Amino acid sequence: MKQRFFDALGGPGDQWNVLVPSDEDFLARAADHDGYVISGSLKSVVDDAGTAFVDNVLGLIRNVHDSSVAPIVGVCFGSQAIAAALGGQVGKNPSGIFKLGVDRLSWSLAGGSEHWPETSSAPVIVQSHGECVLKLPKGSTRLASSSTIENEVFLVADRILGIQGHPEVDNHGLQNGFMPVHRPLFDDASWEAIERQARQPLHSVPLISLARRLLADGTLSQSPATETRLASLGTS
Repeated sequence: MKQRFFDALGGPGDQWNVLVPSDEDFLARAADHDGYVISGSLKSVVDDAGTAFVDNVLGLIRNVHDSSVAPIVGVCFGSQAIAAALGGQVGKNPSGIFKLGVDRLSWSLAGGSEHWPETSSAPVIVQSHGECVLKLPKGSTRLASSSTIENEVFLVADRILGIQGHPEVDNHGLQNGFMPVHRPLFDDASWEAIERQARQPLHSVPLISLARRLLADGTLSQSPATETRLASLGTS
């Protein structure tokens, strides 16, 4: 999983430190990085609330939001952690069904503008989640939705980006990574539909580009990119 993020989001000159939230010295080690990527996890923001693991992740997000100018990209669990840390609400998928497969997203912002060049085409990305962001933190901007959930992509304070799906995962990762793990959750008919979705062409470039711009520039505005020292939180 770590290599997927390095390949998808890394740029020339980036230095990545992989940190584990359950480590005793996590918050101290996570301080003073130029940017943060919080990955997906088997942990739940809801079911594991109050554990050191979740508390440390939420604490880091609050610290960065309140006392830093560093950007954060949160994917799946990371997106939910951003919402939970900053006053949003996370809960079970509205359908009550674990979402596994592929979704096409619809941008909530006008595409092709100077400020949002990434929105000129619709992302098609892998999904694997039983929970989602039900309510955004105050002051957030919803960037994209899907037929599955409303808050697929959102932005807080112009520098904290939440992405519910997995733009870093390709068809092979879905078919050979996520699908074997979650097969017991589905009956045969549902599984056939998931297998069809898993063969669909993906288009993650818009979201990858958006996340890379944020990490490089420190904000989703037009400013020069600089060398960064990034912390990737290993949350599996």
